[in-house]
Amino acid sequence: MRNGPRKLIAALINLCLLLPTVAVFTAVIAAPIASAEASCDVPASNIPGIDRYFDEHSVEDGGMWWWYDGGNDLRSLDVDFSTEMTIQNDSANAVSMELVPGYQYTFCIYLSPDQDSPPNMGAIGDVYLMTESNWNRYATSYNDREWNELEEDLENVPVEWRDLFVWLPFRDVHAYESVSSEVFSVAIDSSGSLWSSVDWFESGDEKYYLVVDGWDNDRSTDRGAAGGTMNVEILVDVEERTTLPNFIAYILIAALPLACIIAPMVIHSRYMSTGISEEDGDLRQVPYLEDESDERDGDD
Repeated sequence: MRNGPRKLIAALINLCLLLPTVAVFTAVIAAPIASAEASCDVPASNIPGIDRYFDEHSVEDGGMWWWYDGGNDLRSLDVDFSTEMTIQNDSANAVSMELVPGYQYTFCIYLSPDQDSPPNMGAIGDVYLMTESNWNRYATSYNDREWNELEEDLENVPVEWRDLFVWLPFRDVHAYESVSSEVFSVAIDSSGSLWSSVDWFESGDEKYYLVVDGWDNDRSTDRGAAGGTMNVEILVDVEERTTLPNFIAYILIAALPLACIIAPMVIHSRYMSTGISEEDGDLRQVPYLEDESDERDGDD
């Protein structure tokens, strides 16, 4: 009978040790991932007022005036849309959007040569998805490319601080270089906050920039200048997705350790409290065993 509660406590401890692993495994499976196996089911024409959902930008207009945003106050992107752009030789254009949690965004980008000024290297360029702060660094690097060499300047900057000066694609993976077409999907885990960007305390939903690059940027793996003009068609397919509230993670984090501590204590307490009650203890008789010395004393 004594082995039963001990085995139960041991089983609970093993279960508590297993639950965090299961929770992490489930979170990894449920987490949104970057996907290239997708397609864009976008209507042939945009809805009225679609200009309130995205803006178009040229890299030549960015850079030192990043702190002044003369664009529209965009709405959170929850509708499909399509647009066309022209990428001049040795330049880049971008589409800015407010991507928010609760949706999956699929981007379909198609590059084609311009008939009047076809690129001599073919309609091949680079596609990047980046945050607004990285777009500002990207535009700055474009405008400053003839005045200094970024690699030489970065040699004087500690490695742990270089990410503050170098632009990076979103999540370090959304860089698609030397392509004539590209399809990929992304989902946002959390909305922007007060400290989500280094651009001096921006708040609200963060802007993301889909960049089509036609110049030789700072990345060693990028495509060089196209040598002509490229036309770009962009389709953005928006689908609702089910997401768990953020507080679920806090509940799991707090509940699992508490359960592992409290459950064995409760079982142990119940086990120790079982047995003879106080009333039974008064009636209990303990036998007295005589030893040899008592027998000898009696004979005397």
